[in-house]
Amino acid sequence: MNFKRQAENLESYLSEEFKKKLPIAVLPNGALVYENYIVKKNKANQWDLYQSKGFKIGTFNLKACALMAAKCYGKNKINEYNEIINLDQYYQRNATDSDIFKYRYDNGKDSIRKDLALWRWEITTARARTSKEQIALRFRRMF
Repeated sequence: MNFKRQAENLESYLSEEFKKKLPIAVLPNGALVYENYIVKKNKANQWDLYQSKGFKIGTFNLKACALMAAKCYGKNKINEYNEIINLDQYYQRNATDSDIFKYRYDNGKDSIRKDLALWRWEITTARARTSKEQIALRFRRMF
């Protein structure tokens, strides 16, 4: 085994990987372009997925989910597309619930209700964190 040759191969592989970029272009207005799909932010601070001809495909809460959905939709992987929609909605529901229960815990006066809000806040925060990790893992695998 020639370590010098292996090190050169590894170095050339790493330099090629660093030269590669994501197949995503950023437009001056902040929209993202992936192949024939455009991801734009709407007035409700959500991300809309459009075909290049202007047909709206869907609305997502996270930009990463919108990009993954564009890739799945482009390759006709409808099951994965639906899984991404569900994962995006699951994350959003739990993140919103987490904020609500955190507010109820901070502003509650009854100790029993504060305890209940704390318990539910911990659960929804954990769910939101795990779904966010799943989204990040999927995004890294796809791109």
